Amino acid sequence: MEFWRWWTAATLGLVCLVSSQDTTVPPAPIVYEPSWTYKCVPDEGCHRSAHPQPTSSNSSGMVFASVDLCRTVCGRFGGLWPRPVTAAISMQTVRIHPNFLRFDLSNAPVETREILVEMTHVTTQNLIDECDGNVSVVVETPVVVYITVKTTNLDLTLDTQEQYRLDVQSKESNAVIHIVAETVYGARHALETFSHLVSSDKLDDGAQYRCGLRMVAGAKIWDQPVYKYRGFLLDTSRNFMPMDDIKRMLDAMATVKMNVFHWHATDSHSFPLESKRVPQFTRYGAYSAYEIYSAEEIRELVQYARVRGIRVIIEIDSPAHTGNGWQWGKEYGYGDLAVCVNAKQWRGLCIQPPCGQLNPANPAMYRVLRDLYKDIAEYLPKPALFHMGGDEVYLGCWNSSEEIVSYMESKNYDTSVDGFIKLWSEFHEKALEIWDEELSEIGQEDKQPVMLWSSELTQAHRIQKHLSKDRYIIEVWEPINSPLLGQLIRLGYKVVSVPKDIWYLDHGFWGKTTYSNWRRMYAHTLPRDPHVLGGEVAAWSEYVDSQGLDTRVWPRTAAVAERLWADPNSGAIAAESRLQRLRTRLGSRGIRADVLSPQWCAQHDHHCV
Repeated sequence: MEFWRWWTAATLGLVCLVSSQDTTVPPAPIVYEPSWTYKCVPDEGCHRSAHPQPTSSNSSGMVFASVDLCRTVCGRFGGLWPRPVTAAISMQTVRIHPNFLRFDLSNAPVETREILVEMTHVTTQNLIDECDGNVSVVVETPVVVYITVKTTNLDLTLDTQEQYRLDVQSKESNAVIHIVAETVYGARHALETFSHLVSSDKLDDGAQYRCGLRMVAGAKIWDQPVYKYRGFLLDTSRNFMPMDDIKRMLDAMATVKMNVFHWHATDSHSFPLESKRVPQFTRYGAYSAYEIYSAEEIRELVQYARVRGIRVIIEIDSPAHTGNGWQWGKEYGYGDLAVCVNAKQWRGLCIQPPCGQLNPANPAMYRVLRDLYKDIAEYLPKPALFHMGGDEVYLGCWNSSEEIVSYMESKNYDTSVDGFIKLWSEFHEKALEIWDEELSEIGQEDKQPVMLWSSELTQAHRIQKHLSKDRYIIEVWEPINSPLLGQLIRLGYKVVSVPKDIWYLDHGFWGKTTYSNWRRMYAHTLPRDPHVLGGEVAAWSEYVDSQGLDTRVWPRTAAVAERLWADPNSGAIAAESRLQRLRTRLGSRGIRADVLSPQWCAQHDHHCV
């Protein structure tokens, strides 16, 4: 014990002695000088210098201070994603600052200017985000963007013209950008492309970090999409996704010019979508009082998407995939609105737990469905495109209900497969009639197409008996080796393709499914046929929630976005450097996209293939 006290005192004394005599000046911060530069090599992309070079704020010739700046100007398409039809991009850059950026809308119809102003605000914020919100290198060079829009039409439909022309010219004293588009949505795409012609120029002299913006000095671009429908599906039923996360997905979609947000809002698991007319849906179907999309939030989301050139399609899956949210019928005197709901012995009754299918034998179910459709019709942008689901009806579920079997007998439907197919077809016939009537109530007299998933009802030998090619768009989710897509095209049905073994983002995370990397997703092509409206990427949420959403979706979805916009002949190797640039762009906009390669490979284009 005495020794311990002596050792402690001696040690403490030593510490005090040393600290009292220590007058050493702290070392100066280490300045990492020189640093890497990046050279644009024709047909090979951007390569990092063999040796560190002196840091310079100037980018001259083919050598640049950052790989992002190099990629913005290097190659035929620079850092553009998706690639345009034609592009001529200067390798010279000029400094700009958002404070000296002005948009001239005098050549746009008055009716379009309100939404155009919102679109320009998004563009300006995207430029500021290149510098993490603070563009500290100030230059007073005026930049004027002249926007010409030829039509007053603000509808966002499958026939909306999205083509545009973009011309960039700069001198020592000013820069001028001309945008010409048929519609405001073409102009929005041009503004997006303009933002892709700008890169951050981050400077660090060891004493002060500053960030400026550089824009390509000259460019001529003409562009239009190959496919009308370029969609992304997000499932918010199996796991709830906060509204901020949904908006972030829309921001990323706008960055890559996707134009359809397919909102798989409800399923048998939960019903988070507020219905003003039927509040029981969320009262019985939401995971909690805080995991609900209010009517006000839905309307605001539709407008948020519209400003970004995106059309919202809400899906209320039915008659299958309906359970929680529909189980209150008996309590309110409506009888069973759905059957098999939350059945413990679920196998043979549904595709996955929890089970639930609407009860087509109950007239009250259709009355409730009408009230829900009224709400949806008011939420959706005009003209409305509605997705009715329609997949994976399990005949065993309906066959387990005495009420449904008795109803079928009264209709002279036998209880064979054909009889249940007739019942299934009858449901869609009645649901479509209700939807048409509710659209008419709000002034949409023209009968709009509705979407359905491919199913047993849409098989080639059966579909023409039950579903009109003039009213239904079939979303085909069969694997790529299935003949169904081609069969429906030959029968004259309009289709949207979402091959589950290629473009389903949940594959590889369960069962025997296979993960598709971005290269595989990029390589898949669709038929060039007028009946093929386009395609879609599907983010089913059994195994992902908001914490992992960004990396699950991006940048793989961007690969499909370019396939649907440009349908390029070249492969993934030629596209990778532009996708690397897109990833950093998404990052600056708050999207945490997954990594594409080791960082060394990201700094040496085409060295790791």
